Amino acid sequence: MVGVAVAVLVVGAVLLRSPAAIRAAVFIGLLAGCFAAGILGGWPPAVTTIMVCLLPLAGLLLAGRHAALGPAAPWLARGSLTPEAPWLALGTVVLSATALTVWALTVRPEPAEYLRELRSLPLWLAILGIVAFSAINPVWEEMLFRGVLLTELASVWGPRVAVVLQAGLFGVAHYAGFPSGVIGMLMAGIWGFALGVMRLRSGGILIPYLVHVTANATIGTLAVLILR
Repeated sequence: MVGVAVAVLVVGAVLLRSPAAIRAAVFIGLLAGCFAAGILGGWPPAVTTIMVCLLPLAGLLLAGRHAALGPAAPWLARGSLTPEAPWLALGTVVLSATALTVWALTVRPEPAEYLRELRSLPLWLAILGIVAFSAINPVWEEMLFRGVLLTELASVWGPRVAVVLQAGLFGVAHYAGFPSGVIGMLMAGIWGFALGVMRLRSGGILIPYLVHVTANATIGTLAVLILR
């Protein structure tokens, strides 16, 4: 299903001859290819993660060297710290952690495999694993959603529509995450919207990445504690 969606995206981008669509297709195609190769090839998770974080970005930057496609990654700018950023970041982390705690205590979901593995470790080692994962996983998620998708969608429909669309896609991508289901999708979508606003307000990717890392670490630690 994912392969078909990526193929449709690539073919559509070529037929439309839209630089924004082609840049997005290059990045998403390589991203999906890295995940598929890692899963089908039985690569160690660390190798798959490194490839996912590096190859799509490298392909995007190479594509941007073509004069017809133009700059491929203006979102790679660090951005600046706006006056409201610390408060918006704090509110996002606190609200997401609170919502996760309420959801987990209410639903009592069956933990995902990686959470079950973490539960078997000493608490300090489990939290260390959560922090390490939290620092790496947002790299490709931010590059995809707040980077490529938000930038390219904004070039077609404007920043306001782009923020909403990337948030919706972010939510759908987390349907089977933690939290899961429709509620989890809505929660992730709201979170993605807040990160998108931070990306636009700061003019770069650094602040949403740092907030994403902090929120992931907080949520992951709470999940280990609550589901122990």
